[in-house]
Amino acid sequence: MTALLVALLVVLGVVGCGSPEPQPLIFNAAPWQSGESSEYRLTDINGAYAGTARYDWIALGTDGWSLRREINAQGVQEIVAVDVRAPDYRPIQATVVRMDANGTEQVRAAYAGADVNLELTTKQNITTFERMRIPSDARDQATLAMLVRALPLAERYATRLNVFLPVVGQLDRVTVSVLQREQVTTPAGTFETWAVHLETPTSETDVWIGAQAPFPLVKFIDSRNGGTFELSSFTPGP
Repeated sequence: MTALLVALLVVLGVVGCGSPEPQPLIFNAAPWQSGESSEYRLTDINGAYAGTARYDWIALGTDGWSLRREINAQGVQEIVAVDVRAPDYRPIQATVVRMDANGTEQVRAAYAGADVNLELTTKQNITTFERMRIPSDARDQATLAMLVRALPLAERYATRLNVFLPVVGQLDRVTVSVLQREQVTTPAGTFETWAVHLETPTSETDVWIGAQAPFPLVKFIDSRNGGTFELSSFTPGP
């Protein structure tokens, strides 16, 4: 009887230490202010210097926010601008421009509920149009790492959300899980952070979010190419 009770307690302990049950998706108020800027040093999968990235937040009156991301790495410049509504951060429109030695390509996305109207212009200056249906609660993939800052992160926190990547027309269901508190050192200094894991059926990304307001995005590792973004400077809004 005693052995059976001990075995049962062990099993219950294992179950209790498993993955946390995802909570309903609820965002806090925006932790950023208009004029906030974050700059990052990029290294490749081998740890070699690869370039820089910068994120800027600008308020759209009282109706939302515009996030601008610029990456300059290995001969490619990519500029992404995404306008999102307040307070749920659902996208209104997005533009992606990629430039290299061979030319410029561009994607524009206009979000309207469950419809996304896409305008794609190739390096050969050929423009095509496409309309896609996605869940009306999907966020734009380019904003994902920054939006994690607005989640109520805590021990054993987890949630799920849909994200859409206009460049390739890809929809993903992302599970967001807090792993632990962790001290992280980057060129911008040493930060107490939440280590957060982002997982889809085909990819995994790790991000580190500052544990103190305004909860900066301190570091993340892009699962698509193994590149690492480390905060090199942070300027909060006025």
